[in-house]
Amino acid sequence: MSEKEKETSNEKVSETSAVKGDAPKNGQGKKKPKKKGGKARIIIGVVCVLAAVICVMQVIRTTYAPSAKTEMASVSATMVPETTTEPEDEDVDEDEVVIAETEDLAAFQSDDEEFSVDFEALQAVNSDIYGWLQIDDTNIDYPVVQHPTNDSYYLNHNSDGNYSANGAIFSEETYNSTSFDDPVTVLYGHHMSSGAMFGDLQSYFSDSEFFESHQTIEVYTPDGLLEYAVFAAVPYDSSHLLYYNDFTDDSVFKTFFEEVLNIRTIGSQINEDNAPELGDRVLILSTCLAGNNTRRFLVMATLVE
Repeated sequence: MSEKEKETSNEKVSETSAVKGDAPKNGQGKKKPKKKGGKARIIIGVVCVLAAVICVMQVIRTTYAPSAKTEMASVSATMVPETTTEPEDEDVDEDEVVIAETEDLAAFQSDDEEFSVDFEALQAVNSDIYGWLQIDDTNIDYPVVQHPTNDSYYLNHNSDGNYSANGAIFSEETYNSTSFDDPVTVLYGHHMSSGAMFGDLQSYFSDSEFFESHQTIEVYTPDGLLEYAVFAAVPYDSSHLLYYNDFTDDSVFKTFFEEVLNIRTIGSQINEDNAPELGDRVLILSTCLAGNNTRRFLVMATLVE
């Protein structure tokens, strides 16, 4: 090979080295063959670690969980109240309530043969008391109350002003005075299954014999005794009598009671001899109709002057 040819050969080797790097020496720089199964070993290793972690957690759980569960149960037992709901009406021992209230009220009645009421003592307990309602041969023998600002108060408070499922016998300040001078005074009382308040009002006065033999309702006031003659005991709708009827209007008064005297439904009793005339004052006792609290049972009586 001539000198010129050698130089040309060396230049080609240099160009090749510049592009691909230094030529390998003694086999160095050759790519090593990849070991088979590398990825599989990694996956197996991860699985083994996870399995070990799970085993450790299970041991801890088995060792400590029972005691923790027992402690939580103990805490829960001390935090849960005996009852989480208020008692319903049927759970109230109405007989005990009635006995207690009757014994308390007896202290305000005179021991004399002639019935009388110590209103000074009663009003010292509750100034809302302004009368006493009594019907012979019945358990209707209660104070009459009126709250000065809340017409619904005595739906669930007794005549002492304490909470009671029985409520009290009451009138509404919005519609009635406490003097019984209004053309119509309405006294309300619950129809209690124990017979308390007006619970037996319907059973008494829907009976014709009782109705005929018990024609007088007595109301005691600080000013004296008021006697009313019963003229009607009738089932009626639940419309508010004093809201929908302006009894100071003679035509309304006359029409309303004429309609009442014409009621002939089952359980109604009428005595036209005691029917009111214009200018009379009427007392109405109102309670829910037995078996249908969307209707009312009314006993009506005219004041005997």
